[in-house]
Amino acid sequence: MSQHDPIQLTSGGELHPDYLQHARATFLNPEEESDFIAACGRPLRKSIRVNTLKISVENFKEIAAGYHWQLTPIPWCENGFWLARENEEQLLSLGNLPQHLQGLFYIQEASSMLPPVALLKESVVEQPLVADMAAAPGSKTTQLAAMLDNRGMVLANELSASRLKGLHSNLVRCGILNTCMSHQDARKIGVLMPGQFDYVLLDAPCGGEGTVRKDVNALKHWDIDKVEELGQLQRELILSAYQGLKPGGRLVYSTCTLSPQENQHVANYLASETDATIVDLNSLFDGAEKVATDEGYLLVLPHTFDSEGFFISCFIKPKDSIIEREPKSVYSTPFTKVSRQIRQKLSHYFQSQFGVDIEPDGYELKQRDKEIWLFPSKLAEFDQYLKINRFGMKVAQVFPNKIRSTHEFACCFGDRANRQVASLSKEQASYFYRGQNIELKDPGFSDGEILLCFENNVIGLGQNKKGKVKNGLPRELVKDNYEIK
Repeated sequence: MSQHDPIQLTSGGELHPDYLQHARATFLNPEEESDFIAACGRPLRKSIRVNTLKISVENFKEIAAGYHWQLTPIPWCENGFWLARENEEQLLSLGNLPQHLQGLFYIQEASSMLPPVALLKESVVEQPLVADMAAAPGSKTTQLAAMLDNRGMVLANELSASRLKGLHSNLVRCGILNTCMSHQDARKIGVLMPGQFDYVLLDAPCGGEGTVRKDVNALKHWDIDKVEELGQLQRELILSAYQGLKPGGRLVYSTCTLSPQENQHVANYLASETDATIVDLNSLFDGAEKVATDEGYLLVLPHTFDSEGFFISCFIKPKDSIIEREPKSVYSTPFTKVSRQIRQKLSHYFQSQFGVDIEPDGYELKQRDKEIWLFPSKLAEFDQYLKINRFGMKVAQVFPNKIRSTHEFACCFGDRANRQVASLSKEQASYFYRGQNIELKDPGFSDGEILLCFENNVIGLGQNKKGKVKNGLPRELVKDNYEIK
C-alpha cells in the first residue's frame, strides 16, 4: 500500500493518508499506531450517565438489572457507565425506553463526561454562576446542572439557532431548573460579561477527529488548512471565555479532536497571552496519568480507554486578576415581578393541588403576560447584559378563573408531588406517549389537573374529569405507534 493511499478501517470508513502522517508527527507514538487504527475502526461502546436529579445510581442499577444490562463504571464520572447486553439490538433503542423519555438517564459518550468533571472537581462556591459557551445538544449542560443539584445558574449558550429547540427539550426532560439559554456568538460573551462567571466550560467547535468511531467519514476528507482555520477561531473563543471568568474562577477548554493545533496550541496560547494558571489534570481520576501531556492537559486517544478521542485543559484566573471594566446594561427584560396576589394564588393552587412549593429557595417567579416562569435568582444579576432566549422554566399560565400548569412543571416538579398523582400501567403509559386519552380505574382523584406517573416517575400532565383523563403531552413529544414492552 502506498503512503498516499487512504487507510481502510474495519468500520468501512477510512483515514486520509495525510492525516496519519500528521498524527505520527504530532501526537501518535509508533508503538500505539496499530492500536489507534484498530480502535478508529471499532464502534463506540454504549455509554450513559444517570441523571441524579431524578433517580439515584442505586435505584437506576435496579432498573438496569431488569433489562439485563451489564454496567461498567466510567472511571472519571461517578454517575457514568458503559452499557452492554447480549442482545445488542435492544441497546439500539435506548432513546425510546420510557426511562430515557422520563429523563432518568442521558445517552452520552464517556469521554464527553470529562470536561464537566474537570470544571467542578474542586469544592464549588455556594450559588455558582456557570457558563457553557457551546451547549447544544445539552449533554454537558445537563451534567453540570446535575452536579450542582440545580443550584446557582448555568448559562447554556448556543450559536446555532436550529439547535436551541433540542437543547431546551433535553433540559426539560432532565428536570433542569437552574439553566437559561442564550443565542450568541461566544466570542462576544467575554466582552458583554467581563469577570462575571465562577466557572466557564468551552467545549469548542472543532475538527472532530476523535469522533471517527461514531462518524466513519470524520477523517476521510481531513485537511490541515481547516485545522489551522479552526485553531484561529478557538483562540478567539478561549480569550472570550477567559475574559468572562471571575478572578479566582475556573475555565475548562475541551474538544473532541486530536490535533495539537486545536488543542495544546490553543491552551498554551491562553497561558502565554494572559495571567491564566494551568491546572494539572494528571490526577483527575485513576489512570489520568496515562493520557496527561507535559503541560498537565489530557489527550484521550480512542484506544486508551476504548472511547471517543478528547482533549481537556483547565485554568484558574488568579484572585488578584484585574477586571478592567464592568458589564454594560444593554437589554431590558420582558418579565415583571409577580404581584403578591398572583403569588399567593399560585402558591395556594400548587400546594392544594399537588403538595408542591412552586417557588423553592434560590428561585423566583416572574411573569410575562399570562405566563409564569421560574427563574434562578442569579439571573437577576445579568439578564440586562445578555440577550436570553429562554429563562428558567415556564411553569404555568394564569387566567382570571384558573391556573393551567405546563409540561415543564410536570418534568421539573412532578416527582416532588404528593397529591393528585396517578400511577399508570404499561398500556396506559403507552397511550399517554402516543398522545391518547386515558381512563383511570382508581376513582379517588378529584377533577382538574392530574400528574401521571409510570414506575414511580412522573411523565406528564392530564386533565381529569370523573376518571377520564385528557392527554396533556405537547404535540411535538407525541410518539405515534409507541409501545412500552
